[in-house]
Amino acid sequence: MTRRVFPVMFGAIVFSIMGCAGSPATAPESPADMPSYPTVQLLSWSDFHSAIYEAKKQDGTAFGGLPVFMAEVEKLKGDGLSLLVDGGDMCQGAMAFNEAKGMGMVDVMNSLKIDVSTFGNHEFDYGPGAKYPDSERGALQEMVESSTFPWVNANIAAKEDNPYPWPFESVKPYTIIEKGPYRIAVIGVIAQETAIATTAEHVVGLEFQSPAKVLTKYIPEVVAQKPDLIIVDAHITGLPVPMPPEGAVVPDAQFDGEIGEILALPDEIKQHIDLILGAHSHKSFIAFSGNTTIIQNFNAGKEITSVTLVGDQNGLHVDRDSIKKHVLKHPQIEVGCGAQEKPLEPIEVDGEMLLPSQIGRDIVHKYEERMTEGRCDVLGCMKEDIPKVYEGECALGNLIADAMLSKYPDADLALQNAGGVRIDMPGGDIYRETLSNMMPFENYMHYVELTGADVIRALKVSSTLKHGTTQVAGVSYKIEKGCTNPEDINGDGKVDSWENNCLCEGVLVKGKPLDSARTYKVVTSDFILNGGDDHGGCFNSMKLIEKGPVIRNVIMSYVQKADGCFSADMLRKADAPRITFGSCEGKFAK
Repeated sequence: MTRRVFPVMFGAIVFSIMGCAGSPATAPESPADMPSYPTVQLLSWSDFHSAIYEAKKQDGTAFGGLPVFMAEVEKLKGDGLSLLVDGGDMCQGAMAFNEAKGMGMVDVMNSLKIDVSTFGNHEFDYGPGAKYPDSERGALQEMVESSTFPWVNANIAAKEDNPYPWPFESVKPYTIIEKGPYRIAVIGVIAQETAIATTAEHVVGLEFQSPAKVLTKYIPEVVAQKPDLIIVDAHITGLPVPMPPEGAVVPDAQFDGEIGEILALPDEIKQHIDLILGAHSHKSFIAFSGNTTIIQNFNAGKEITSVTLVGDQNGLHVDRDSIKKHVLKHPQIEVGCGAQEKPLEPIEVDGEMLLPSQIGRDIVHKYEERMTEGRCDVLGCMKEDIPKVYEGECALGNLIADAMLSKYPDADLALQNAGGVRIDMPGGDIYRETLSNMMPFENYMHYVELTGADVIRALKVSSTLKHGTTQVAGVSYKIEKGCTNPEDINGDGKVDSWENNCLCEGVLVKGKPLDSARTYKVVTSDFILNGGDDHGGCFNSMKLIEKGPVIRNVIMSYVQKADGCFSADMLRKADAPRITFGSCEGKFAK
């Protein structure tokens, strides 16, 4: 679409009039008078999750790490015009940054001089802040006020009974960024499931509206201002269908989720969306739908995508052939806890030599020095590397559930959401920081009474696999993966597309059949009890016995008290599986 047409600067031209002697000839157009259309280098990333330390692999390689990430950004943006866009969820990860409630990531993004960010669900995780201790969004408000870049969001609305500030004074639905002769519009949107993907009290009074619907409102408003490019910075659901291999290019893509809803908008809206920068699902791809380009990156600073924006008299355009994924794989440079730090030297990253950023290392040190607990305290040991598993029984999920159950030994079972396990656990010493990274959230344990029917309902949510499988202790259950058995699981009066009851009959609690009419003592998190991961409506009979401590602290205490090193076989017993996949033979749990 033609947006703003740049004025062409001509030299002085004087027309000769026939019969007028001495009239000057037309002056030729000089190169200095020709219009200039420089390119703009766009860099995008998302879901950084305070990944200030590199992710190490057994073969001696690593991914990311703040010094490498910051150096790569500086290298890729070059000396010309650049546009740096963060896609949200910059928060929630390393212990040092979590203690600072997001301010470490603000330091990083300010130092990089990024142009804009949108909110992810985990930006709401930290609750009250030092400056605003009485607001459940106080920490986020401090982050926004300390940022030298704008935050944009168009689809979070304050309800009439909203008790805390929203939007913050500087937050707007969109911003228009000046880059050389161009004006680039960036609109921010967040997933509607944010209401169940963060701590409930931190988003009280907020409504997360449909991204597609709000774009029908704001796109015409933005177009009227004649920008040269429109970008949707979208921390929302939606993946190509079928899902391609990681990093693949998908022409003529079809999407599900909220990206799919945006791409299904009427052409008079969609035609103006040049670029959607996706986030939230931690998947990497490049896709095209008509004139719209959709890009998404790996999480945790492992990848940056670069795009050349080409200018002409009609504005800016995405050069699709220029789109490149830069995977930040490199030799390990972080010695970790218990060793002397090495000086930064050039290493090979993304096929080129790169000197990691001293500024990045200094920021890490700054926040490590402010920590109230020793990040390198040894709390236990692992015999081998143990990966996180999102679908199925996870040894690390068992560790967490066992720790929860050990806090309340009279309880019958423990329930922990799969998304609470954030990293693979490396073999060797278990440091305080490693356990904090595995379970970084400030979720509190709750000791409650539930009917067997409510326990079944919660396991039905698990059986849909929408949010992975609920990790358990004291209970075992089977799922028929991919079954078609529609049911109103959460009791909201309708059956959504994800609601397939694939939970088989025969759920066992401590080896005995679960009785739907009986009352059980259950240990779980406030995240689940408050409706997180679509558990809303699952606990109608709940009776609180006791609000317990932060789950992460319980895990640390449990590991400290362990006799010997943990192993995968110890945590996940082959002869006593807690979660299995198989056919229900038509017998689904009632």
